[in-house]
Amino acid sequence: MKLITSKDNAFIKSVLKLKTKKGRQKTGEFILDGYRIVMHAIANNIELTAIIMTEEFSNSHDIDFMNKIITSESIMKTLVETESPQGIIAIAKIKELPLGNGPILFLDQIQDPGNLGTLIRTAEAAGFGGVMLRKGCTDPYSQKSIRSSMGSIVSIPILTGQEIDDLIDLDYRIYGAALEGGRPYKEVIYPLESVLIIGNEAGGITKEVLDIVHERVYIPMKGDVESLNASIAGGILMFEIAACLS
Repeated sequence: MKLITSKDNAFIKSVLKLKTKKGRQKTGEFILDGYRIVMHAIANNIELTAIIMTEEFSNSHDIDFMNKIITSESIMKTLVETESPQGIIAIAKIKELPLGNGPILFLDQIQDPGNLGTLIRTAEAAGFGGVMLRKGCTDPYSQKSIRSSMGSIVSIPILTGQEIDDLIDLDYRIYGAALEGGRPYKEVIYPLESVLIIGNEAGGITKEVLDIVHERVYIPMKGDVESLNASIAGGILMFEIAACLS
């Protein structure tokens, strides 16, 4: 166990860089913030390079880990993006796992970290085999995305930087969430090897991706509502696919 009390410490400076996408890409590491998510990562055998705790948190929690670092509450606040830190973070290695069995979620230009994290969390809850993020999606390893995923970021395969060819190579039946030219989502029988595409919050699925979709589906709505939030629409469609497979 090591004690660090200076914000100018080289290790603390290296952790601060992980708050940026550039820093995460350079090191291949990211920050897990909060007790539940850190414990979830340990349970899922995620490679952690360090666990950082405040002295108060360390005194009340017995965590068995070799590289434990104790720091002040003021330094901890600089490392996280929450207003009230729980007092524990971990530094984890980014490691992309192969897609599992079952349907796949493909995200096209999702920009909001909260939406991204929620979609990842919902994909795990619905029993999907993984999530593919097309180039241009927001970073799944930002702290906001991770918080919104409630830890699913470390327990479902996530592939970043994906493109149309990667989608085609799966040889799955591809469904795109689109209002125009589609069928009501409940009229479709989805096979196990299905891909569900959710598009950008403002513009939907891009034309080049929509061109390779086998079938478009939409959620019928009442009143004057024209569209749903991307994560809500994705959740409805994912659980419909899951229901067809149960």
